[in-house]
Amino acid sequence: VDEFQDTDPLQIDILWRLCGEPPKDGNPNPLARILRAGALFLVGDSKQAIYRFRGADVNAYLGAREAIGKAAVLEIVANFRSVEPILTFVNDKFANPLSSTVGQPGFTALAATRKADKDALAVAALDITVEGDKPGADRLRDAEADRVAELCTRLVGNLQVRDRDKLRACRFGDIALLAPVGTDLWRFEEALEQRGIPVSTQAGKGFFRRQEIQDLIALTRAIADARDTLALGALLRGPLVGLSESELLDIAEGIPVDPRRPDRLPNLTIWTELEHVNHELARRVIEILQSLAKGVRSTTPYMLLANAISLLDVRSQLRQRFRASADRALANLDLFLETSRAYDVRGLRAFARDMRANWEEQVRQVEGRPDAEEQSVTLITIHAAKGLEWPVVIPINMTGAPKSESGLMHDRRSGEFSIPALDIEPAGYAAIKSWNETELARERVRLWYVAATRARDLLVLPRHTAKLSDKSWARIVDLGLAALAAINPADLGAEMSLPASPAENTQTRALFVDEAKKISDSAITIQWHRPSLHEADAPPSEPVPVFSEPDSVEAAIPVVEIAGSAARGTILHKLIEEVLTGETQDTAMELERRATELLVQLALQPAADPKFGIAPKELASTVVRTLNLPEIAALRPRLVPEHTVFGGASNGKANILVSGIADAVARDVNDKIDVIIDWKSDVEMNHLKLAAYRAQLNDYRQHLGAARVILVLMTSGEILNA
Repeated sequence: VDEFQDTDPLQIDILWRLCGEPPKDGNPNPLARILRAGALFLVGDSKQAIYRFRGADVNAYLGAREAIGKAAVLEIVANFRSVEPILTFVNDKFANPLSSTVGQPGFTALAATRKADKDALAVAALDITVEGDKPGADRLRDAEADRVAELCTRLVGNLQVRDRDKLRACRFGDIALLAPVGTDLWRFEEALEQRGIPVSTQAGKGFFRRQEIQDLIALTRAIADARDTLALGALLRGPLVGLSESELLDIAEGIPVDPRRPDRLPNLTIWTELEHVNHELARRVIEILQSLAKGVRSTTPYMLLANAISLLDVRSQLRQRFRASADRALANLDLFLETSRAYDVRGLRAFARDMRANWEEQVRQVEGRPDAEEQSVTLITIHAAKGLEWPVVIPINMTGAPKSESGLMHDRRSGEFSIPALDIEPAGYAAIKSWNETELARERVRLWYVAATRARDLLVLPRHTAKLSDKSWARIVDLGLAALAAINPADLGAEMSLPASPAENTQTRALFVDEAKKISDSAITIQWHRPSLHEADAPPSEPVPVFSEPDSVEAAIPVVEIAGSAARGTILHKLIEEVLTGETQDTAMELERRATELLVQLALQPAADPKFGIAPKELASTVVRTLNLPEIAALRPRLVPEHTVFGGASNGKANILVSGIADAVARDVNDKIDVIIDWKSDVEMNHLKLAAYRAQLNDYRQHLGAARVILVLMTSGEILNA
């Protein structure tokens, strides 16, 4: 069991019951059970127990450790992550706050396995100055966000970090900003993006605050409900379309008054007649919305929104609007689309209603995860960072105070709950609350420890000139910030340059057409030819005649009174395949039983008379008759079913790839294919069908090199040779 410090008492109970035997004295305590030798191996670090809000209980961990006994505890102190100066700092600052003397699980110093590079700064303070004696929380966060963003622009390309025993320049993906809580993290996102720094965040849970999501919600609402003119206005006025207010007023002014309601002002909706929309862009968007709205009741929300995003070029717009964080915006778009999959039955209106409610209520949801996270600065909570590491770590957003405990209280020692009623606290409530607050305070120290030990090469701690509250996160552990060496962003080197503005597009329509023609003329396309699917496209080479006189062959084929269907053909092919592979016996009784079973699997009702449906007895007799045809019976010991056919040809403009499946082939003594067999279940045969089969068999023979091709008409029991 890994990460054992994050277990709860119930999980520990289960583990001891799985791996232990009841004690002889009948003690009901699960930890009194006698563990079987080698049955349970636990890995955990009590200094990293930070998931109390999920039910984890470090005290339960300590009880389990005590039950195992000191002799079975092995302390591993080697640290392969952080350089020696970082571990020296951590050991010094956390030895007492995490010791058992202050109620913590105990502290064991870490031993470094990595030396820092000569003269490299490993632990430093970033000075943050805010004017005024008592600046507000917003000003403190804004100042810190701006200073941290400035540092990030200087670290990239200037700081040397170690990557697999080699030094290289720092990248954006090497930097992590770790926050204890997600409060106001959008300020840090904004500061980074204003400097052109891409951000990957799982911390802020600001999915519904993002502009691209608000745009998509407006688009969804406008399609789902034509009466929602507020959503339509937000879409047209927003960045997806970008009309100005004056343009919207001009459009509304150009709409004629409804003669049935002369007293009402004309209103722009998605069903406004297109000839009345006197703006080209707006008219095109309204036309797209109308086409999408027609499919609301017949198309899933996912497909509808995917089409809308394609028709409105949303992805291209997001790449242009969010130059530094396009991957993040596109990941959010994909997450929005994936969310709509759950509404296939409820429909688009239900999805639009729920997304609107989530937006208005500011529901906290984690954003989409970009594919290119390693190219972005990571903004993440300390809880989510556990188990991860980065070359550079900066704990941020520590100026605020943690929330205090209130409401329902759980006493994990006794399993009891307590809650005030009508603002009256029951007996014992204050004691339980005090105990919970103490446990939370201890966990916050461990949270700081986790944050400090995520850094590999550089740990940067913000140092505010303003006096912070004694209750703030920054004051939970005395890190001796005053004595730390300062890191000055300006001393690191040149600031990362912002993305250059795109040059003016000087391409003309004539130039575009000329370049497109050059590309078209030089392009080699790929065409698939699948003879097994009876495709109508031309075969890759001149066909070799298979049947010399197809008209006479057609006249000689008797007509039988059997109801034909694709399902009948599928089952016949399946039965012959199973006989040739040995899966099914070739007796009529066994084939009839298997045919009935296949019909049931296809949810088809077996018929007694083949004139009115698929009859298992007729299927069995057809297979037996086919396999007993003299030519087939002679080849049967050499037959191999379902042989794949692949080939290719080129005509200069296209590569034609052939893919098919021959029903059966026979190999000679040299293991070469000399015969190809194709089973046909058609009830009625005509000249057009024979021509299609001729092309199909020509393809098989050309790409397999067989000298002989046999077409078996199973229903009539006829054989056509070539």
